[in-house]
This record gives sequence, structure tokens and C-alpha cells, in this order.
Amino acid sequence: METCAVCNDQFNDGVQCTSCKKHLDFSCASISEIGWRKLGADRRAQWKCPACRASSPACRASSPALLSPQPTASLDTVLTELREMKQQLHDLPTLIHDIKSIKDELSELKKSCDFASGRLDDFDSRIGSLEAKASELGKLQDKVSSLQAEIASTKLELSGHDQRSRLNNVEIKGVPVKKDENLFLVLESISRKIMYSCDKTLINYISRVPIQNSKDKLIIVSFLNRYVKEDFVAAARAVKDLSTTDLGFPGAPQRIYVNDHLSVESKKLLNKTKYTAKEKGYEFVWVKHGKIHVRKNINCKPFIVRKETDLNKII
Repeated sequence: METCAVCNDQFNDGVQCTSCKKHLDFSCASISEIGWRKLGADRRAQWKCPACRASSPACRASSPALLSPQPTASLDTVLTELREMKQQLHDLPTLIHDIKSIKDELSELKKSCDFASGRLDDFDSRIGSLEAKASELGKLQDKVSSLQAEIASTKLELSGHDQRSRLNNVEIKGVPVKKDENLFLVLESISRKIMYSCDKTLINYISRVPIQNSKDKLIIVSFLNRYVKEDFVAAARAVKDLSTTDLGFPGAPQRIYVNDHLSVESKKLLNKTKYTAKEKGYEFVWVKHGKIHVRKNINCKPFIVRKETDLNKII
């Protein structure tokens, strides 16, 4: 049994960095077990963990940003600059139209000898000024595009951090709210039904959470160990008839669902993924380890959807 140098979780099978000699589980090593096996003995003997690869001279030479890190502007500052630049770009179509109009007029003027050279000089001056402004606005457009890309990257990073903070959590949906309820007893009833023993010492906390635009509330269970959480979800998903009847609620049975606890952004992305996959005839969409997986059919290789642009892979 080894202890992962990154997450401190214990594991039976993982990898060892040939540089720092640290042991990591497959998830923290950013490599799948199958991928590790396919490397072969020679390549495994030269394998380095992400931290050592990032600190190697070759990696630093190819990434100037690592040699001279630049301070990152706050999201509010970037958004303020973006609004100011968009306001400046508001007059760009008018300026371009004015330039075209003036150039057309100048072309006609040059054909006539009746116009004074001073008027022509005046038009040349106006054109030069407007072209200079248009050039500056063009540069602002490039900066706006760069800032938009930076904002998108920051949002993706924040969303990923939010989802990682929920990796130990389970979301239970469909259990009616009852006065003076004991959520630990509810969890025990579910555990008996799915035949998975869940000791109270394995739970960090359990609580009700409101559902947006609904009077119902979810039950969020936070486990102390991510692997216990994954086993609990797998056992629950194997039971297709888990319902309120199993928990002693009277009346018609209602389906109870046990899933990964996704962030708001991840839930929105999951809904969009399901809609797009259904539209394109994909058979499988599921969540594992807090990540959205898609597979067209049993003969196709699955892939992960991390951001909205990844939906373009569903073709």
C-alpha cells in the first residue's frame, strides 16, 4: 500500500516518478491505468510526474511564461477594461462608413479642376485623422479578443476548482422533506437497500440543500474519502428501483437518484451535453469523478466534455 504524494490517499497500484521518486495514484499522475500499462518498460523507466516535467529545463525553455510570470489582473478589473473598450468600439462602424464616404468624395473631387488645392488638403487631413483612429480601434479590438479569451480561461479554471471541491460529495434527489427528520437514518436506509455499508465515521457532513425554483431539497452527503464516495455511487446506480417506499414513506413510490454533486456550471454543461448528444444520436452520457463522459455507442471510444466548446466533438 502506497500513499500518493499529491492527495495523500493510499492506493495499491500507481506510478513512481523517476526524477523525484515520489509515488502517485493514476488520477494525480494525469495518466490512466491502461495508458500506463501501454507505455512499456523502457518508457515507464523514464516517466516523470507533471511537477518534474514542468520544472525541467526543456519545459521552462519552451514556456517563457514560466521564466517570467506576469501578474494576472483581477476579474473585475478585466471586465471594467472590457466594457470601456467596447464603448470605444461603438463608433467604429460609423468611422469606417465616414472614411469610405470621404474617399468616394475625394475621388470625385480629384477629377475636377474647379476645386481648390486647400480643400483637397483639408480632406487629406481628415482622412489621415480618421484612418489613425480606425487603426487604434483595430488594436483595441485585438486587445478585447485577448481579454475575452483570458476571461474564458479564468472562468474555466474557477469552475474546475469549484467542481474539484465537491469530489467527495454525493447528491441524493427525490427524498421528501419530513419534519424532525434524521438524515443519518435516511442514509442508513438507502445503504441497506443498495447493500453498501456506510459507517457514520466515514461521513464529513450531511445536510439538505434547496433546489433552485423548487420547494424540494436535495440531500448532500460529504464523505471523508473520495473512493468510498465512488463506491457508494456505483452501488446506488446498480439498484434501478430505489424509491421512497424503501425509506418507509407512504403513498405511491417515487424514484430516488444518487449522483455526483456537480457545481452549477457543471450541471448546465451536463444538460447541454445531454441535449446535444440526444440530437446527434449518441447513446451514452454519464458523470464519473465529477467529469462528464460521452460515448456514441458501445463500439466507440468515450471522451470527456470539460467546456462548452467540447460539444463540437459530438458530431
